[in-house]
Amino acid sequence: MATELKVKIKRSFLDNYYRPLHLHPEFIHFEDKDLVNNSFTSFKASDIKDFRCGVNWFKYYFVFGREYQFYIRNYNNEVLKIKFNSYFGIKKKEKHNLYVSIINTLWDLYFTKQVNDFLQEFEAGECFYIGDVVVNPEGVIITVSKLMKQEKVLISWNDLRFRLFNSYFSVYSKTNPIEINRGYSYKEDWNTFVLYDVIKKILSNKKINND
Repeated sequence: MATELKVKIKRSFLDNYYRPLHLHPEFIHFEDKDLVNNSFTSFKASDIKDFRCGVNWFKYYFVFGREYQFYIRNYNNEVLKIKFNSYFGIKKKEKHNLYVSIINTLWDLYFTKQVNDFLQEFEAGECFYIGDVVVNPEGVIITVSKLMKQEKVLISWNDLRFRLFNSYFSVYSKTNPIEINRGYSYKEDWNTFVLYDVIKKILSNKKINND
């Protein structure tokens, strides 16, 4: 379990300045701006709403670089962005380890509590959103594509199944997986990690095998 993380991030070859990032149980603090008098963005832990993260690959016949991205949003819809690059394999392992360390610390400090809060709401019979997914006592309501339109569909807990992939997580109906399914990207969709953990734990608590 992480307590806090203090690191310095060099965002790119063009940015020679190492920018302090501080992940603390009570706040996030990052020097993400170039303003003289206001270079930091700070969020209180209690104000953090959701996050998404992932890697952009730079290719030209072969992969020559990658950009690690984090987007953290508060309840005022302000977004704190953390990005850093690796090109031609230079410090690739170091940058990958930094990426993993930031993900693990974000999760431990801010989002395990959020998962537990959602599970308490579920046990109390409440309905809530994670991203654009509605979670309620009957199941989850997702948006699926139907020819020329999109339609909201309820998948009951007994019928709900999921699969994990490298860049996304999918949910689907066991009885009708072709028509009723939806994928959620870790990089593009807000709180996909939280959605996965909540669904996994609800199914486990209900003794429903994800087969």
